Amino acid sequence: MSSEFEKIASKIMIQVRTKKEEALRCLYYEPKKETKQTIVLIPGFFSLPSAWDELLMNAKEEYRLFLIETREKHTAKINKKSDFSLDRFANDIAEAIDYLMLKDYILVTSSMGGAFTLTAMKKGLINPKHSFLVGPVLKVEIPDWSWPLVRITSPFFYRFMLKPSIKIYVKRKFERDQAEKYCVSLDNLEIRRVRKTMLTLKKFRITAEDLNMINSHCILIGAEKDKLHQSQITKWIHEQKSTWVSKRPFLPITTNNPL
Repeated sequence: MSSEFEKIASKIMIQVRTKKEEALRCLYYEPKKETKQTIVLIPGFFSLPSAWDELLMNAKEEYRLFLIETREKHTAKINKKSDFSLDRFANDIAEAIDYLMLKDYILVTSSMGGAFTLTAMKKGLINPKHSFLVGPVLKVEIPDWSWPLVRITSPFFYRFMLKPSIKIYVKRKFERDQAEKYCVSLDNLEIRRVRKTMLTLKKFRITAEDLNMINSHCILIGAEKDKLHQSQITKWIHEQKSTWVSKRPFLPITTNNPL
């Protein structure tokens, strides 16, 4: 599934501050008319630009757009012993925003991108003007029984055994448009990076205490019918008595589909 936004966007490789040279891809679009409004997008775990096309193509004439792709994606230039910890993902986001010299921007995230963003805000690394968190997650959401499969998965096993099985499951469980997007993402996985990321983040949790350390303006959006990103998690975040969310809205939508 090709991305309309990717066809019109400029590509920037942003070097992050790690021991060895590593870089993340950023897609950038500047509208023809002058604007001071900027949107920074952090996609979900292994999400592709095509999943964001509807939002991006509708916004491209009114906003400067930056889509920052995280390090588990095939577009990142990283070394074999790269760090896939939660702190490294959070630092990547902050360092990319710093590289782009963005000060007054709106942040939009989805799924695991929300977890990375919440961590960056908790650490005081970023301070967006507004943040829209669509179906943020608090941990890696896969069944407990599947972790042994993650541990033993090789590129061969993934391609010829695991991926076909996951596609069958996805097509049965999700609505057609969303299932198609997930299947395209599965076809483009950098499986070694995804495996290492999942194993590294297996025990990570975002707690109520973490949320209370955040003092940014956030709007939470729950995907009511999205079986992968349960809206109950988003509601739980909203219900915490934290300074940043106690008076912020919770907005229900059907799925995280254009995101």
